[in-house]
Amino acid sequence: MSLERRRELKKLKEKDNLEDSSFRRVDFTPLEIARNIEEEKLQKERMVEDLAEIERDVLEIATDILKLKRYDADFDIESEMEIQKYPIIEKLYAKCIAKLSYRKGYSKEEIFLAIRTLEEKTWIVTNERRTKLEILTNEKLVRILNFIQENPGIHARDEKIEKDLNITRTPFLKHVMTLERFNLIRSKKIGKTLHYFQVDLPQDYDKFKIIFLNPLIPKILEEFLRDETLNVSKVGESLDMYPGTILYHVNKLKELNLVRSTKNKNGKKVFLVNFELLKKYNQFFKEPDFSKLLNGL
Repeated sequence: MSLERRRELKKLKEKDNLEDSSFRRVDFTPLEIARNIEEEKLQKERMVEDLAEIERDVLEIATDILKLKRYDADFDIESEMEIQKYPIIEKLYAKCIAKLSYRKGYSKEEIFLAIRTLEEKTWIVTNERRTKLEILTNEKLVRILNFIQENPGIHARDEKIEKDLNITRTPFLKHVMTLERFNLIRSKKIGKTLHYFQVDLPQDYDKFKIIFLNPLIPKILEEFLRDETLNVSKVGESLDMYPGTILYHVNKLKELNLVRSTKNKNGKKVFLVNFELLKKYNQFFKEPDFSKLLNGL
């Protein structure tokens, strides 16, 4: 039996002896701090409940190993034979075997597959030197993640970032890169600008969300929904905008199939709004909310 294993058994035995006595306390942590520690522990357990037991065990060990700066952080292997190419993973693999093979009965192959699976699920991102569990319990990163979920399609130059998060563009970009590496958000380049979305939103509606970030667009749609016979000039008068600007945006709406122009029975040109597309849009995005307007038609 290894020295490390003998020490573990000795500590467990000493702890059991103490717990057997009702007159002795093992943990002298202040009660308030102890409660916070317990709550944090339960929170972490909920986050990893979908992982297999071996994956949770490996993840716990990886939390310490990934912080070893002396090792290269790249990781892209398909078999155990390639582990030696990546010292940090070789170290993690060896540590898992030493700690888990005897205690939990895991085979080397099972441990390797667990490491591989955690990497594929982005619970381990070696270049970040952190695990996803650490990201999900980082107050600043969680705040930014929630901010993006509340503001899908946000871009780094939006004034809301400094106002709501109290950080400037550069640190925001640094943090969103981390969130994206862990597959917690995704980015989409539309035009010349990179926009950020929560990862589970369907990409088919990204372009609609981006165009609706312009407050003028919902107003144009609202004008056509109320009176489809309005022409571009009348819409411009109603919104106090130059007709050329209205026409530019109407053409964009046509490209996205949100609006189409045709002629009614009297031969007059009308603009028809795609009701169904707006309804589907509101299934994924709350803003702008077209439901009241559509229900009133």
